Amino acid sequence: MKALRCAIYTRKSTEEGLEQGFNSLHAQREACEAYVLSQAGEGWKSLPAEYDDGGFSGGNIERPALKRLMADIDRGLIDIVVVYKVDRLTRALGDFSKIVERFDARQVSFVSVTQAFNTTSSMGRLTLNMLLSFAQFEREVTGERIRDKIAASKAKGLWMGGCAPLGYDGKGRKLVINETEAETVRTIFSRYLELGSTVKLAGDLPARNIRSKTWTGKDGVQRGGHAITRGALNYLLTNPVYRGAIRHGDKVYPDAHPPIVDGATWDAVQARLATNNQPKPATPKLGTGALLRGLIFDDAGNAMQPTHTRRRDKRYHYYITPGRIADHHAVGSLPRIAAHTLDAFVTAKVISLIRPNWRPTGQVTDIKNDPIRAAVTKVVLGTGVIRITLLREACRPEIEVGEVDGHGVEIVVPIRLKHRSSSLIVAPADRPLSKNAKPDRALVRAVCIARDWGRRLESGEVESTFQLAKLEGLCKRHAGRLLPLAWLAPDLIDDIINGRQPRAMTLQALTAKPIPRGWDDQRRLVASFA
Repeated sequence: MKALRCAIYTRKSTEEGLEQGFNSLHAQREACEAYVLSQAGEGWKSLPAEYDDGGFSGGNIERPALKRLMADIDRGLIDIVVVYKVDRLTRALGDFSKIVERFDARQVSFVSVTQAFNTTSSMGRLTLNMLLSFAQFEREVTGERIRDKIAASKAKGLWMGGCAPLGYDGKGRKLVINETEAETVRTIFSRYLELGSTVKLAGDLPARNIRSKTWTGKDGVQRGGHAITRGALNYLLTNPVYRGAIRHGDKVYPDAHPPIVDGATWDAVQARLATNNQPKPATPKLGTGALLRGLIFDDAGNAMQPTHTRRRDKRYHYYITPGRIADHHAVGSLPRIAAHTLDAFVTAKVISLIRPNWRPTGQVTDIKNDPIRAAVTKVVLGTGVIRITLLREACRPEIEVGEVDGHGVEIVVPIRLKHRSSSLIVAPADRPLSKNAKPDRALVRAVCIARDWGRRLESGEVESTFQLAKLEGLCKRHAGRLLPLAWLAPDLIDDIINGRQPRAMTLQALTAKPIPRGWDDQRRLVASFA
């Protein structure tokens, strides 16, 4: 006869009584061993290993002994699992189903001593599920009773345990003022009214050696005593416990214990917090795909952010100096500029300055595999000049530039700005806009959009022209005609932006035929429009 190895599992929800010489776990094991002995004629034999979980709830399966039991089952060391009652294994129906599935996968039977059945038969499995449903129901009802008891106790002003807040000690079911800590609490409230900011207060408290409450746990380890963070200060300053009240959910029960903070101070602090926490105006949405994101600054040193706005069905992208900076610091001479225009201008300049086959050695996180983005480390924007800082390793060796540090060089580009409707047209100072120069707005916009599409394709943001056209709400044929504009020669882009292209070279004429990829071929195509 084959010997059947029986593992006995026991569990108790609380640690109460476990220190006794004979406790609930021992009683469960003794009953299970007696049952296994009664089945000795069937080959049953108890294993010496003990799987005991003392002080663990049956509401989850995160228990050390249960994990050891399941690991031994997976190793094929157990044939039968024996428990005193089903709810000793688990009280959750979902967890029980998972456990039984693992039992079945290893051909392990499950036996309850006081509810004589096992899982080898369909009737046994049905009975188990019914019993476990009642066990789960009992657990949920118990939880509801506990929550109702806590709510009723707090309504009567009783402290329901846990670490007492700074300024109080828990004695019995009441909070009693700790005079030393209470003085610390009053100092925090008064200093907040003086400083008017939790940020400043968080920096002020360490100088006064004010830290969080310290206490000793049941294990004898001292905890707390840390620096009080801004979040902890917000909680402390709004905690009604310091006005003698106890909070439970969204209800506050007054006169539960002696207050630490007087009514006038409490009201003043709450009014100041309400003023400081008023919602800020919604900031514009950040732009996506901006070439110079994180790199561009105005000439006052403020970082400029990409943003966009929508008018009717069109979206316009800009770089701006944020309003919150403008309120407290000097604003640059040009706090806003059209993003596509500036991106195209910087691209045209940088392409002519970096080595043709240069590629970044490390990973570029913002726009992958874009040598322009990787070569530029900083752009400073002013009304009369743009300062572009590049990696030295990316620059052509014959270019004379000013060195910024050991790794970067600075290019100073004088510019003129000409307003044309709502757009800003950027032109180099050494090639000024003539009176006859007239940028083709449709062509400039198409080039800027194509550059953005090209970066999105190269970075993997979109996988194909078809997906790009779908996202932009265009037909694939139209998107395919515009996309080659992304790879025009830098000098051609510069001419288009500044209105120096042939008059006959309109967007419709330029995209009527496929645009060649070679720059020399592109120049010959443009010359044919003259």
